[in-house]
Amino acid sequence: MIRLAALALGAALLALPATAQDLRTQCRDEAQRGLTKACEAAIAKQPRDPALHALLGEAYFASGFYGDGLAALRQAIAMSNGAADYRYRFAGYAALINEYPQAAAELERLVQDNPDHVKAWTLLADCYRYLKNKPQALRAGLRAAELGDAAEAYALGMRYGSGDGVATDPRQELHWLERAANSGYVAAMQELARLHAEGRPGLPPDAAKQRQWEDAARKAMKN
Repeated sequence: MIRLAALALGAALLALPATAQDLRTQCRDEAQRGLTKACEAAIAKQPRDPALHALLGEAYFASGFYGDGLAALRQAIAMSNGAADYRYRFAGYAALINEYPQAAAELERLVQDNPDHVKAWTLLADCYRYLKNKPQALRAGLRAAELGDAAEAYALGMRYGSGDGVATDPRQELHWLERAANSGYVAAMQELARLHAEGRPGLPPDAAKQRQWEDAARKAMKN
């Protein structure tokens, strides 16, 4: 009797509808393999769940259906009322397939609502570089550097050194290279060593600082 009761209970549990978390888990597991059926079934039951739409988009991308993937990610944005995470995810996937205008447009909306989103500014700078829009790339890169992106701080320092899109300015060059180097960016340390070895107008050569940054770069590369 106990065994029969246990079997009956097991059958009843199997017959219970999947919870929202179960549906999301099944969707996520299959999406990683480029399968969409679980996500489509989950969305049929939970049509306003943005996470499910985003996972469906990722599943489409994994299987090579990029247009469908972007459409599903757009749905995630809509269902989440424009949540930053889904906007950023859409932009990242759009950039992955060279849809830089779409990516840039979405990122502009993202940073308008979230002006301190450093990753969005960094990706936006990259998109504008690919679009060969130097003024907008400089604007986005500057904001990313201000927010602490070491790579963008380094790039900005190099621009001030070469005059790429800005007037050459040794002090701005030094400022941004030091910000990048102090964040652990080795290329900036190496560039600072070279800068102090050669000097600039208004910044005479400084052998002590040259050695300081050479030593810092060697130490950073060993770690």
